[in-house]
Amino acid sequence: MNQQEFIRQLQDALARLPQQEKQEIIADYQEYFCDGLAAGRSEADIAAGLGDPQQLARELMARHHIARWEDRKTVGNLFAVVGAIAGMGLLNFLLAVPFLFYLWMLTMAALASTGILIGGLVLFGTLACNELFGWPAIHESRDVRAIWSDFAQGGPAGNIHIRGSNGESVDVVREASSGRASIHIQSSDGVVSLARDSSEALGQLHIQDEEGQVDIGGLDWGLSRHGMLLTGLLLMALGGGGLFLCYLLARWTWRGLLTYGRYQLELLDKARGHDD
Repeated sequence: MNQQEFIRQLQDALARLPQQEKQEIIADYQEYFCDGLAAGRSEADIAAGLGDPQQLARELMARHHIARWEDRKTVGNLFAVVGAIAGMGLLNFLLAVPFLFYLWMLTMAALASTGILIGGLVLFGTLACNELFGWPAIHESRDVRAIWSDFAQGGPAGNIHIRGSNGESVDVVREASSGRASIHIQSSDGVVSLARDSSEALGQLHIQDEEGQVDIGGLDWGLSRHGMLLTGLLLMALGGGGLFLCYLLARWTWRGLLTYGRYQLELLDKARGHDD
């Protein structure tokens, strides 16, 4: 391969680089050819020493994306680094597939942590705003429990039974003997029931359909102001801790990725027998 063919293939492979940077690279390799010719080497010998122009372009693209990531750390630039390193060899490509999945999972974890943190801030901010300005109004769980309490103390006349033409039914029942209060809804799709004994502050939820059933015990029928405060603080702690962990993982990830990329480039430079 002569100088003209080598430079043409290198230019085509570097088409995605900015024009000025591409021109600087081409000028460097043209100068390298001139120096080799002045030293008595042939164009074919110089081109053979440089290697495949396509592979050389992939290495140069990797250097470009690594430098751009170091200058501006964005998710797009990080994925560009992964893609550039993956293009330098089959092994790198195979390693890039699980690594990209890991990056996607890390991104989803960061988004989830952000949502949890925002939820905690909103809940805590709502409480603070209510405490300072009385807005928005907060109805504590005692109101909900009062409904259950009034219903549990009522007589049989308070029971409600509704029947549909296709077998649907709704039953709101208080058992006079045990004081057990329950709401039972049944249709062709399944059953949903809520129940609480008169001596219990917590209740049970039962859901059943054709796929199976779910039973949840220990349900609180409302959330007190203290409960809302603790929930908000817990959400903020979980969200903030999750974001901090994602940040640390991201830092370790990109440092390891850049170290691996530079190591691969050094190996290729040594194999080629010259330092670009």
